Amino acid sequence: MVFLLVFLSLMLSFSVCTVLSCFLWPYRRQLLHRLILSIQVTYAVWAFSVITVLVIDDMSVKIFLTHMRQLILPPLCATWALVGTAIFLPKLWGKVRRWYGVLYLFPAVVIVANALSMMGFPFAKEWIFFNFRLVDGFQGLPIFERSPLQKANLMYSFFWIFALYGVYFWVMATQKGPRRWHAFVMFLASLVPVGAEILGQTVFKLQPQFMQLTVAGIWPSMLALNYAVARGDVLEISTLAQRSVFDHLPNPVIVLNTHGEFWDCNQAAKKILELSEDDIGQRASQIPVIQEIIDCAESFAYAGRTFRIAEHKVQLKKKGPETAKIYVLMDVTDLEESNRTLRELNAQILQMTRFSRKVQTVLSHDLTGSLSGVQMLLTGVIGQMRKSEDQSSVESLQRIHDANKSSMGLLRDVLAWSHEDESQRGIDFKGRVKAAIEQLSPQLLQKNIQLHTALPAHEILLSGSGKVLEAVVRNILSNAIRFSPREGVVHVTGRMLERHVELSIQDYGLGMSQELIDELFSSKAPSMAAGGGFGIGLHFTKDFITQMGGVLSIESAEGEGTLVRVQLPLFG
Repeated sequence: MVFLLVFLSLMLSFSVCTVLSCFLWPYRRQLLHRLILSIQVTYAVWAFSVITVLVIDDMSVKIFLTHMRQLILPPLCATWALVGTAIFLPKLWGKVRRWYGVLYLFPAVVIVANALSMMGFPFAKEWIFFNFRLVDGFQGLPIFERSPLQKANLMYSFFWIFALYGVYFWVMATQKGPRRWHAFVMFLASLVPVGAEILGQTVFKLQPQFMQLTVAGIWPSMLALNYAVARGDVLEISTLAQRSVFDHLPNPVIVLNTHGEFWDCNQAAKKILELSEDDIGQRASQIPVIQEIIDCAESFAYAGRTFRIAEHKVQLKKKGPETAKIYVLMDVTDLEESNRTLRELNAQILQMTRFSRKVQTVLSHDLTGSLSGVQMLLTGVIGQMRKSEDQSSVESLQRIHDANKSSMGLLRDVLAWSHEDESQRGIDFKGRVKAAIEQLSPQLLQKNIQLHTALPAHEILLSGSGKVLEAVVRNILSNAIRFSPREGVVHVTGRMLERHVELSIQDYGLGMSQELIDELFSSKAPSMAAGGGFGIGLHFTKDFITQMGGVLSIESAEGEGTLVRVQLPLFG
């Protein structure tokens, strides 16, 4: 009866451990999974070896299998302690996982001693087991004497079992929710093999046939461990087919478990983000690239590529706050580059449209001024011709001819400006300034204004459009003429700076207040300037100068005149 009970229990443990090992095999990439898998494989091999010992009569085979078990059993309890820490105390696990190999140093010594004993070395004959014999009344099961090294290994194993129970009690006493329940389930399940071990050591007084109940009763602990891992905090890929699809997704995918640990990623994430197997299981905050992805709201730049971040939360329980997170990184580098190019083109088109409108407005303003001068001259000629046939009428007609010539020149500028190449090339500073002054000669003659010009003697080349420069000078100079008194004086001077040329236009007319200057520079509707006329050209003039890379400044006071300075960059 006892033999049948032991045999059936061993078969059940072997079957459960084998099935769970097969289930966990596809997920062996994570350290925690590998530890759990090693526990399941160890118990499966242990149960199988005991079953084999019971059914085979050859004593040498029994001794060999007994030694074989000691090649895998020494690390078992230390592994249990590591698994319990990883599942229930993730912060502590994050600190000790890098040094977990230290726990296996002493078991490694036991394994090496057992291997030397199996090889038949005389000095190692009694290092692990010796004095093998069969159990009286329970044929098939051998018993043996344990060496001091093997007894020390048992004490080492008991220490880690006590540590594991300490983890269970700590979690059940201090934590709430699923973890507390999982710890309770694993604690109850562990009572079966531990209780069997206690019974074998006490009630049955070390009778070998009952000591085998330890491995025979391990299957509840295996089921509880699988339950805690599957339901607690491990986000799994359920099948190998899904695993293959996951690995071959073109976009990087990163998985964090409910503890905030980096738990999984596909091949694209490993290649692009330079992640490795050693990173798996660490806190996300300890891996800079993953922490940066978490901190970024929408986009993430890495290795010259731009990624759009999509965060997905997976509720592992219908009730409770525990969720895992999946981050999918979509490469939008080419799309961002296309969008950037489109934005630049749109900006250029918008700038050209605004430029065209400004050109039309300024030229209309200038043409209106020129035609107004023609109108005034015509009025004077008509008055003179009515009074007498003086020779001065001929001079007035000549002035009308010159004014019309200037107006025709402005109209030709409209056509030339619309077809002018806006590419960067050098323009003659002095020639353009003189051309603008020439176009305003009727206004100067009309008010008998003295124009004093002082420009640098050497050639000066500027960047930009020659027609724009003429319009700028013409607008500023026309305002100076308009607001200067009859027979007044206007100074036009130029001087070289380090990488700029400065053009100054000074009049001694009505002047302006600072408030009026600010209003004229604004983009609001044009305001009436002091002494009549609109300041519509000044706002656009400043825009033209800014577009050429220059700076416009005005110094003025009411009744004292106005000084306008324009600084423009040199060509090249």
